[in-house]
Amino acid sequence: MSRFKSCIFIMADGARADVFSELLDRGELPNISRYVVEKGSFRIASSVFPSTTGPAYTPYILGKYPGRCNFPGIRWLDRRIYPDRRKLFSFRRFRSYIGLETYFMNSDVSADNSSLFEIFPRSGNILNELSRGVSLRYDKTRFSKLYYKVKGHFTDRSDEVDMVARRILLRELGEMHDFIFVVFLGIDTYSHINHPFHKKVLDSYTRIDETVGLAAKELEAEGRLDETLIVIGSDHGLTQTHSHFDSLEFMNHRGYKTFYYPNVFRHFTDADSACLISGNAMANIYVKSPEGWGRKSTFEELCGLAEGFLDRPEVDIVAGLDEKGRARMKSVRGEAAAWLDGDGLINYERVSGDPFGYNGMPVRMSADEALDLSFDTRYPDALLQIIQLLEAPRAGDLVLSANPGYDLRAKHENPEHRSSHGALFSEHMLVPVAMSAPIKKERVRTVDLYPTILSLMGKPLPEGADGSDLS
Repeated sequence: MSRFKSCIFIMADGARADVFSELLDRGELPNISRYVVEKGSFRIASSVFPSTTGPAYTPYILGKYPGRCNFPGIRWLDRRIYPDRRKLFSFRRFRSYIGLETYFMNSDVSADNSSLFEIFPRSGNILNELSRGVSLRYDKTRFSKLYYKVKGHFTDRSDEVDMVARRILLRELGEMHDFIFVVFLGIDTYSHINHPFHKKVLDSYTRIDETVGLAAKELEAEGRLDETLIVIGSDHGLTQTHSHFDSLEFMNHRGYKTFYYPNVFRHFTDADSACLISGNAMANIYVKSPEGWGRKSTFEELCGLAEGFLDRPEVDIVAGLDEKGRARMKSVRGEAAAWLDGDGLINYERVSGDPFGYNGMPVRMSADEALDLSFDTRYPDALLQIIQLLEAPRAGDLVLSANPGYDLRAKHENPEHRSSHGALFSEHMLVPVAMSAPIKKERVRTVDLYPTILSLMGKPLPEGADGSDLS
Protein backbone atom coordinates (compact mmCIF):
# COMPACT_ATOMS: atom_id res chain seq x y z
CA MET A 1 0.00 0.00 0.00
CA SER A 2 1.36 3.41 -0.97
CA ARG A 3 2.34 5.77 1.83
CA PHE A 4 3.29 8.58 -0.56
CA LYS A 5 1.89 9.84 -3.84
CA SER A 6 5.04 11.56 -5.07
CA CYS A 7 8.77 11.75 -4.39
CA ILE A 8 11.38 14.48 -4.67
CA PHE A 9 14.96 13.18 -4.77
CA ILE A 10 17.67 15.79 -4.17
CA MET A 11 21.16 14.71 -5.19
CA ALA A 12 23.67 16.75 -3.17
CA ASP A 13 26.52 15.80 -5.48
CA GLY A 14 29.78 15.49 -3.54
CA ALA A 15 28.31 15.93 -0.05
CA ARG A 16 30.50 14.40 2.65
CA ALA A 17 28.80 12.49 5.43
CA ASP A 18 30.78 14.16 8.20
CA VAL A 19 30.19 17.69 6.92
CA PHE A 20 26.46 17.09 6.45
CA SER A 21 26.20 15.53 9.91
CA GLU A 22 28.04 18.40 11.58
CA LEU A 23 25.90 21.03 9.87
CA LEU A 24 22.77 19.17 10.98
CA ASP A 25 24.03 18.95 14.57
CA ARG A 26 24.87 22.67 14.62
CA GLY A 27 21.39 23.59 13.41
CA GLU A 28 22.70 25.02 10.14
CA LEU A 29 20.39 22.89 8.00
CA PRO A 30 17.11 23.81 9.73
CA ASN A 31 14.79 23.00 6.84
CA ILE A 32 16.29 19.60 6.17
CA SER A 33 16.06 18.93 9.89
CA ARG A 34 12.42 20.05 10.17
CA TYR A 35 10.92 18.72 6.97
CA VAL A 36 13.03 15.61 6.39
CA VAL A 37 15.03 14.27 9.35
CA GLU A 38 12.53 14.99 12.14
CA LYS A 39 9.72 13.44 10.10
CA GLY A 40 11.85 10.50 9.05
CA SER A 41 15.51 9.55 9.33
CA PHE A 42 19.12 10.47 8.74
CA ARG A 43 21.75 7.83 8.03
CA ILE A 44 25.33 7.63 6.86
CA ALA A 45 25.42 5.24 3.91
CA SER A 46 28.08 3.40 1.97
CA SER A 47 28.34 4.49 -1.66
CA VAL A 48 29.93 2.42 -4.45
CA PHE A 49 33.26 1.95 -6.18
CA PRO A 50 34.10 3.99 -8.14
CA SER A 51 32.79 6.71 -5.84
CA THR A 52 32.28 9.21 -8.61
CA THR A 53 29.43 11.06 -10.32
CA GLY A 54 27.64 8.92 -12.89
CA PRO A 55 28.52 5.40 -11.73
CA ALA A 56 27.49 6.31 -8.18
CA TYR A 57 24.06 7.43 -9.45
CA THR A 58 23.12 3.92 -10.63
CA PRO A 59 22.26 2.63 -7.12
CA TYR A 60 19.70 5.37 -6.63
CA ILE A 61 18.18 5.41 -10.11
CA LEU A 62 18.57 1.80 -11.28
CA GLY A 63 18.87 -0.09 -7.98
CA LYS A 64 22.09 -1.76 -9.16
CA TYR A 65 25.79 -1.41 -8.59
CA PRO A 66 27.67 0.32 -11.44
CA GLY A 67 29.68 -2.81 -12.27
CA ARG A 68 26.45 -4.70 -12.87
CA CYS A 69 25.34 -1.90 -15.18
CA ASN A 70 28.63 -2.24 -17.13
CA PHE A 71 29.44 1.31 -16.01
CA PRO A 72 32.94 1.04 -14.46
CA GLY A 73 33.84 4.73 -14.45
CA ILE A 74 33.35 8.07 -16.11
CA ARG A 75 35.96 6.92 -18.63
CA TRP A 76 36.30 3.40 -20.01
CA LEU A 77 37.47 1.30 -22.95
CA ASP A 78 35.52 -1.62 -24.39
CA ARG A 79 38.17 -4.24 -25.17
CA ARG A 80 35.72 -6.26 -27.26
CA ILE A 81 35.08 -3.39 -29.68
CA TYR A 82 38.32 -1.36 -29.57
CA PRO A 83 40.38 -3.68 -31.87
CA ASP A 84 37.57 -4.39 -34.37
CA ARG A 85 38.57 -2.65 -37.60
CA ARG A 86 34.99 -2.88 -38.83
CA LYS A 87 34.00 -0.68 -35.88
CA LEU A 88 36.89 1.73 -36.12
CA PHE A 89 34.59 4.74 -35.96
CA SER A 90 32.06 3.22 -33.59
CA PHE A 91 31.00 5.41 -30.69
CA ARG A 92 31.16 2.32 -28.46
CA ARG A 93 34.93 1.75 -28.48
CA PHE A 94 35.69 4.03 -25.55
CA ARG A 95 34.04 6.76 -23.55
CA SER A 96 34.46 9.84 -21.41
CA TYR A 97 31.37 11.43 -19.90
CA ILE A 98 33.16 14.74 -19.57
CA GLY A 99 31.73 16.67 -22.51
CA LEU A 100 29.40 15.73 -25.35
CA GLU A 101 29.76 11.99 -24.74
CA THR A 102 27.65 12.47 -21.62
CA TYR A 103 24.64 12.15 -23.93
CA PHE A 104 25.56 8.48 -24.56
CA MET A 105 25.27 7.55 -20.88
CA ASN A 106 21.67 6.31 -21.02
CA SER A 107 22.33 4.00 -23.96
CA ASP A 108 25.67 2.80 -22.55
CA VAL A 109 24.28 1.61 -19.22
CA SER A 110 22.82 -1.90 -19.35
CA ALA A 111 19.05 -1.98 -19.60
CA ASP A 112 18.29 -5.11 -17.55
CA ASN A 113 16.69 -3.13 -14.74
CA SER A 114 14.01 -0.44 -14.88
CA SER A 115 14.97 3.07 -13.89
CA LEU A 116 12.82 5.02 -11.47
CA PHE A 117 11.97 7.25 -14.42
CA GLU A 118 10.59 4.27 -16.32
CA ILE A 119 8.60 3.08 -13.33
CA PHE A 120 7.16 6.57 -12.78
CA PRO A 121 6.33 7.88 -16.26
CA ARG A 122 5.43 11.34 -14.93
CA SER A 123 9.01 11.97 -13.80
CA GLY A 124 10.81 15.29 -13.81
CA ASN A 125 14.57 15.46 -14.30
CA ILE A 126 16.83 18.43 -13.58
CA LEU A 127 20.59 18.52 -14.34
CA ASN A 128 20.91 14.73 -14.22
CA GLU A 129 22.56 12.84 -17.08
CA LEU A 130 21.46 9.33 -16.09
CA SER A 131 17.88 9.88 -17.17
CA ARG A 132 16.71 6.85 -19.13
CA GLY A 133 12.94 6.85 -19.34
CA VAL A 134 12.33 10.57 -18.88
CA SER A 135 10.11 12.01 -21.58
CA LEU A 136 11.32 15.02 -23.55
CA ARG A 137 8.54 17.06 -21.98
CA TYR A 138 9.70 16.38 -18.43
CA ASP A 139 13.49 16.38 -18.90
CA LYS A 140 13.82 20.07 -18.12
CA THR A 141 17.55 20.40 -18.79
CA ARG A 142 18.03 17.80 -21.55
CA PHE A 143 19.74 20.25 -23.89
CA SER A 144 21.17 22.69 -21.35
CA LYS A 145 22.71 20.45 -18.68
CA LEU A 146 26.07 20.32 -20.48
CA TYR A 147 26.11 24.12 -20.68
CA TYR A 148 25.42 24.43 -16.96
CA LYS A 149 28.09 21.86 -16.06
CA VAL A 150 30.65 23.67 -18.21
CA LYS A 151 29.62 26.98 -16.71
CA GLY A 152 30.10 25.71 -13.18
CA HIS A 153 33.38 24.01 -14.05
CA PHE A 154 35.10 26.89 -15.82
CA THR A 155 33.55 30.06 -14.39
CA ASP A 156 33.45 29.40 -10.63
CA ARG A 157 29.71 30.15 -10.71
CA SER A 158 28.20 26.92 -9.50
CA ASP A 159 26.05 28.96 -7.13
CA GLU A 160 24.19 30.29 -10.16
CA VAL A 161 23.80 26.76 -11.53
CA ASP A 162 22.33 25.62 -8.22
CA MET A 163 19.90 28.52 -8.32
CA VAL A 164 18.78 27.40 -11.78
CA ALA A 165 18.12 23.92 -10.36
CA ARG A 166 16.12 25.49 -7.53
CA ARG A 167 14.00 27.64 -9.83
CA ILE A 168 13.15 24.71 -12.10
CA LEU A 169 12.31 22.46 -9.14
CA LEU A 170 9.97 25.02 -7.56
CA ARG A 171 8.30 25.60 -10.92
CA GLU A 172 7.86 21.88 -11.53
CA LEU A 173 6.15 21.27 -8.19
CA GLY A 174 2.94 22.46 -9.78
CA GLU A 175 3.13 19.79 -12.50
CA MET A 176 2.06 16.99 -10.12
CA HIS A 177 4.99 14.75 -11.02
CA ASP A 178 5.15 11.29 -9.47
CA PHE A 179 8.92 11.60 -9.15
CA ILE A 180 11.41 14.46 -9.52
CA PHE A 181 15.18 13.99 -9.50
CA VAL A 182 17.20 17.21 -9.13
CA VAL A 183 20.98 17.56 -8.91
CA PHE A 184 22.80 20.32 -7.06
CA LEU A 185 26.40 20.52 -8.32
CA GLY A 186 27.83 23.29 -6.14
CA ILE A 187 29.28 21.13 -3.35
CA ASP A 188 31.20 18.95 -5.81
CA THR A 189 32.40 21.74 -8.09
CA TYR A 190 33.53 24.10 -5.35
CA SER A 191 35.22 21.23 -3.51
CA HIS A 192 37.21 20.33 -6.63
CA ILE A 193 38.51 23.86 -7.19
CA ASN A 194 38.98 24.68 -3.49
CA HIS A 195 38.57 22.05 -0.76
CA PRO A 196 35.63 20.24 0.92
CA PHE A 197 35.46 22.72 3.84
CA HIS A 198 35.71 25.97 1.86
CA LYS A 199 33.09 28.64 2.55
CA LYS A 200 31.66 28.31 -0.97
CA VAL A 201 31.24 24.58 -0.36
CA LEU A 202 29.48 25.11 2.96
CA ASP A 203 27.27 27.78 1.34
CA SER A 204 26.25 25.14 -1.20
CA TYR A 205 24.92 22.91 1.59
CA THR A 206 22.96 25.91 2.87
CA ARG A 207 21.49 26.55 -0.60
CA ILE A 208 20.13 23.00 -0.67
CA ASP A 209 18.63 23.51 2.77
CA GLU A 210 16.96 26.74 1.63
CA THR A 211 15.59 24.91 -1.40
CA VAL A 212 14.09 22.21 0.81
CA GLY A 213 12.40 24.91 2.90
CA LEU A 214 10.93 26.69 -0.11
CA ALA A 215 9.69 23.44 -1.66
CA ALA A 216 8.21 22.20 1.62
CA LYS A 217 6.35 25.45 2.25
CA GLU A 218 4.87 25.35 -1.25
CA LEU A 219 3.80 21.73 -0.83
CA GLU A 220 2.40 22.52 2.62
CA ALA A 221 0.34 25.39 1.25
CA GLU A 222 -1.16 23.02 -1.32
CA GLY A 223 -1.84 20.31 1.27
CA ARG A 224 0.64 17.93 -0.42
CA LEU A 225 3.58 17.90 1.99
CA ASP A 226 2.60 14.78 3.95
CA GLU A 227 2.00 12.81 0.76
CA THR A 228 5.37 13.77 -0.75
CA LEU A 229 8.44 11.69 0.09
CA ILE A 230 11.57 13.86 0.27
CA VAL A 231 14.91 12.09 -0.13
CA ILE A 232 18.36 13.67 0.00
CA GLY A 233 21.40 11.67 -0.99
CA SER A 234 24.97 12.01 -2.18
CA ASP A 235 27.10 10.00 -4.56
CA HIS A 236 30.54 10.47 -2.99
CA GLY A 237 32.65 12.56 -0.66
CA LEU A 238 35.90 14.34 -1.51
CA THR A 239 39.31 14.89 0.06
CA GLN A 240 41.79 17.67 -0.52
CA THR A 241 44.58 16.86 -3.01
CA HIS A 242 48.14 18.02 -2.44
CA SER A 243 49.95 15.92 -5.09
CA HIS A 244 49.14 14.63 -8.58
CA PHE A 245 50.54 11.35 -9.92
CA ASP A 246 51.03 11.13 -13.67
CA SER A 247 49.78 7.56 -14.08
CA LEU A 248 49.70 8.03 -17.86
CA GLU A 249 53.43 8.75 -18.07
CA PHE A 250 54.06 5.95 -15.58
CA MET A 251 52.55 3.56 -18.14
CA ASN A 252 54.42 5.13 -21.04
CA HIS A 253 57.75 4.90 -19.22
CA ARG A 254 57.19 1.18 -18.81
CA GLY A 255 57.03 0.83 -22.59
CA TYR A 256 53.28 0.81 -23.17
CA LYS A 257 51.50 2.62 -25.98
CA THR A 258 48.81 4.06 -23.77
CA PHE A 259 45.39 5.23 -24.87
CA TYR A 260 44.05 8.11 -22.81
CA TYR A 261 41.66 11.05 -22.74
CA PRO A 262 41.49 13.73 -24.00
CA ASN A 263 43.94 12.81 -26.81
CA VAL A 264 42.06 9.78 -28.12
CA PHE A 265 43.84 10.04 -31.47
CA ARG A 266 47.28 9.41 -29.91
CA HIS A 267 46.73 5.63 -30.12
CA PHE A 268 43.40 5.48 -31.88
CA THR A 269 44.06 2.00 -33.33
CA ASP A 270 47.38 0.67 -32.01
CA ALA A 271 47.26 1.00 -28.20
CA ASP A 272 48.42 -1.92 -26.09
CA SER A 273 47.17 -0.31 -22.88
CA ALA A 274 44.81 2.36 -21.62
CA CYS A 275 44.78 4.58 -18.54
CA LEU A 276 41.30 5.95 -17.88
CA ILE A 277 40.68 7.92 -14.72
CA SER A 278 37.50 8.67 -12.77
CA GLY A 279 37.15 11.35 -10.11
CA ASN A 280 40.94 11.55 -10.31
CA ALA A 281 41.37 9.13 -7.37
CA MET A 282 40.38 5.95 -9.24
CA ALA A 283 41.67 4.51 -12.51
CA ASN A 284 40.82 1.65 -14.86
CA ILE A 285 44.03 0.26 -16.36
CA TYR A 286 43.69 -1.93 -19.47
CA VAL A 287 46.53 -4.07 -20.87
CA LYS A 288 46.42 -6.07 -24.08
CA SER A 289 46.87 -9.77 -23.30
CA PRO A 290 49.42 -11.94 -25.16
CA GLU A 291 46.54 -13.24 -27.32
CA GLY A 292 45.24 -9.75 -28.05
CA TRP A 293 42.42 -7.58 -26.75
CA GLY A 294 39.95 -10.47 -26.85
CA ARG A 295 40.40 -11.41 -23.19
CA LYS A 296 41.27 -9.64 -19.98
CA SER A 297 44.78 -9.87 -18.61
CA THR A 298 44.83 -11.61 -15.24
CA PHE A 299 46.15 -10.19 -11.99
CA GLU A 300 48.97 -12.75 -12.07
CA GLU A 301 50.01 -11.65 -15.57
CA LEU A 302 50.12 -8.04 -14.44
CA CYS A 303 51.77 -8.60 -11.06
CA GLY A 304 54.86 -6.61 -12.10
CA LEU A 305 52.75 -3.64 -13.17
CA ALA A 306 50.68 -3.90 -9.98
CA GLU A 307 53.82 -3.93 -7.86
CA GLY A 308 55.10 -0.91 -9.75
CA PHE A 309 51.97 1.04 -8.94
CA LEU A 310 52.12 0.00 -5.29
CA ASP A 311 55.71 1.26 -5.07
CA ARG A 312 54.25 4.71 -5.63
CA PRO A 313 53.05 6.64 -2.54
CA GLU A 314 50.02 7.86 -4.49
CA VAL A 315 48.52 4.39 -5.04
CA ASP A 316 46.80 2.68 -2.13
CA ILE A 317 45.09 -0.42 -3.54
CA VAL A 318 45.39 -2.37 -6.81
CA ALA A 319 42.77 -4.97 -7.76
CA GLY A 320 41.95 -7.22 -10.70
CA LEU A 321 40.60 -10.65 -11.59
CA ASP A 322 42.93 -13.57 -10.93
CA GLU A 323 43.19 -16.80 -12.94
CA LYS A 324 40.23 -18.25 -11.01
CA GLY A 325 38.04 -15.26 -11.80
CA ARG A 326 38.19 -13.97 -8.24
CA ALA A 327 38.74 -10.36 -7.22
CA ARG A 328 42.39 -10.10 -6.20
CA MET A 329 43.36 -7.10 -4.05
CA LYS A 330 46.76 -5.91 -2.96
CA SER A 331 48.20 -3.03 -0.94
CA VAL A 332 51.35 -2.49 1.12
CA ARG A 333 49.44 -4.09 4.01
CA GLY A 334 48.88 -7.42 2.29
CA GLU A 335 47.09 -9.38 -0.44
CA ALA A 336 43.77 -11.23 -0.56
CA ALA A 337 41.11 -12.67 -2.85
CA ALA A 338 37.33 -12.21 -2.59
CA TRP A 339 34.41 -13.69 -4.50
CA LEU A 340 30.70 -14.46 -4.29
CA ASP A 341 29.84 -18.14 -4.00
CA GLY A 342 26.72 -19.96 -5.21
CA ASP A 343 24.83 -18.96 -2.07
CA GLY A 344 25.54 -15.28 -2.63
CA LEU A 345 27.97 -15.16 0.31
CA ILE A 346 31.23 -13.24 0.23
CA ASN A 347 34.33 -15.38 0.57
CA TYR A 348 37.52 -13.68 1.76
CA GLU A 349 40.84 -15.48 1.47
CA ARG A 350 43.93 -13.70 2.77
CA VAL A 351 47.11 -14.53 0.89
CA SER A 352 49.37 -12.44 3.12
CA GLY A 353 48.47 -9.85 5.71
CA ASP A 354 45.30 -7.95 4.89
CA PRO A 355 45.11 -5.33 2.10
CA PHE A 356 42.52 -3.34 4.07
CA GLY A 357 43.88 -3.87 7.57
CA TYR A 358 40.64 -5.54 8.62
CA ASN A 359 40.82 -7.16 12.04
CA GLY A 360 39.26 -10.61 12.21
CA MET A 361 37.11 -10.51 9.06
CA PRO A 362 35.45 -13.96 8.58
CA VAL A 363 36.38 -16.11 5.62
CA ARG A 364 32.69 -16.39 4.61
CA MET A 365 29.90 -13.91 5.32
CA SER A 366 26.73 -12.34 3.99
CA ALA A 367 26.81 -8.94 2.28
CA ASP A 368 25.13 -7.37 5.31
CA GLU A 369 27.70 -8.91 7.65
CA ALA A 370 30.51 -7.61 5.44
CA LEU A 371 29.00 -4.12 5.59
CA ASP A 372 28.52 -4.21 9.37
CA LEU A 373 32.03 -5.46 10.05
CA SER A 374 33.73 -2.96 7.75
CA PHE A 375 31.50 0.11 8.14
CA ASP A 376 33.58 1.84 10.81
CA THR A 377 36.93 0.91 9.27
CA ARG A 378 39.07 2.80 6.78
CA TYR A 379 37.46 0.83 3.91
CA PRO A 380 33.69 0.45 4.36
CA ASP A 381 32.13 -2.26 2.19
CA ALA A 382 35.31 -2.60 0.13
CA LEU A 383 34.97 -6.34 -0.54
CA LEU A 384 31.55 -6.19 -2.18
CA GLN A 385 32.38 -2.98 -4.00
CA ILE A 386 35.50 -4.38 -5.66
CA ILE A 387 33.68 -7.60 -6.55
CA GLN A 388 30.78 -5.76 -8.20
CA LEU A 389 33.04 -3.41 -10.15
CA LEU A 390 35.13 -6.22 -11.61
CA GLU A 391 31.95 -7.91 -12.86
CA ALA A 392 31.72 -5.20 -15.54
CA PRO A 393 33.03 -6.36 -18.94
CA ARG A 394 34.30 -2.79 -19.46
CA ALA A 395 36.22 -2.68 -16.14
CA GLY A 396 39.98 -2.41 -16.32
CA ASP A 397 42.33 -5.37 -15.96
CA LEU A 398 43.62 -3.48 -12.96
CA VAL A 399 41.72 -0.89 -10.98
CA LEU A 400 43.58 1.61 -8.82
CA SER A 401 42.43 3.39 -5.69
CA ALA A 402 44.51 6.37 -4.61
CA ASN A 403 45.79 7.26 -1.16
CA PRO A 404 44.27 10.29 0.60
CA GLY A 405 45.86 13.54 -0.49
CA TYR A 406 46.86 12.17 -3.89
CA ASP A 407 45.19 11.70 -7.22
CA LEU A 408 46.12 9.84 -10.39
CA ARG A 409 45.99 12.56 -13.04
CA ALA A 410 48.69 15.20 -13.51
CA LYS A 411 47.82 16.53 -16.97
CA HIS A 412 44.83 17.77 -18.95
CA GLU A 413 42.90 18.96 -15.87
CA ASN A 414 41.75 22.54 -16.29
CA PRO A 415 41.22 24.09 -13.85
CA GLU A 416 43.51 22.14 -11.54
CA HIS A 417 41.57 19.92 -9.15
CA ARG A 418 42.47 20.60 -5.54
CA SER A 419 40.14 17.87 -4.26
CA SER A 420 39.46 14.39 -5.60
CA HIS A 421 37.15 11.41 -5.19
CA GLY A 422 36.55 7.95 -6.60
CA ALA A 423 38.63 5.90 -4.13
CA LEU A 424 37.71 3.20 -1.62
CA PHE A 425 38.53 4.93 1.66
CA SER A 426 35.85 6.23 3.98
CA GLU A 427 35.95 9.96 3.20
CA HIS A 428 35.02 9.13 -0.39
CA MET A 429 32.74 6.17 0.31
CA LEU A 430 30.53 7.41 3.16
CA VAL A 431 27.71 9.75 2.20
CA PRO A 432 24.67 11.30 3.89
CA VAL A 433 21.15 10.03 3.29
CA ALA A 434 18.08 11.80 4.70
CA MET A 435 14.49 10.73 4.08
CA SER A 436 11.13 11.97 5.34
CA ALA A 437 10.17 8.41 6.32
CA PRO A 438 11.69 6.08 8.93
CA ILE A 439 14.69 3.95 8.01
CA LYS A 440 14.74 0.72 9.99
CA LYS A 441 18.37 -0.30 9.52
CA GLU A 442 21.43 1.46 10.93
CA ARG A 443 23.96 0.27 8.34
CA VAL A 444 22.79 1.08 4.84
CA ARG A 445 24.04 1.34 1.29
CA THR A 446 22.96 3.89 -1.28
CA VAL A 447 21.62 1.01 -3.39
CA ASP A 448 18.98 0.43 -0.67
CA LEU A 449 17.19 3.67 -1.52
CA TYR A 450 15.80 2.36 -4.83
CA PRO A 451 13.71 -0.47 -3.30
CA THR A 452 12.79 1.75 -0.35
CA ILE A 453 11.34 4.47 -2.57
CA LEU A 454 9.40 1.90 -4.57
CA SER A 455 8.01 0.29 -1.43
CA LEU A 456 6.94 3.59 0.11
CA MET A 457 5.19 4.53 -3.13
CA GLY A 458 3.41 1.20 -3.50
CA LYS A 459 5.38 -0.16 -6.45
CA PRO A 460 6.68 -3.72 -6.81
CA LEU A 461 10.42 -4.25 -6.79
CA PRO A 462 11.82 -5.39 -10.15
CA GLU A 463 13.81 -8.62 -10.12
CA GLY A 464 17.55 -8.20 -10.04
CA ALA A 465 17.77 -5.11 -7.84
CA ASP A 466 20.80 -5.14 -5.57
CA GLY A 467 19.45 -3.24 -2.56
CA SER A 468 17.16 -3.97 0.40
CA ASP A 469 13.97 -2.19 1.44
CA LEU A 470 14.69 0.02 4.46
CA SER A 471 11.10 1.01 5.23
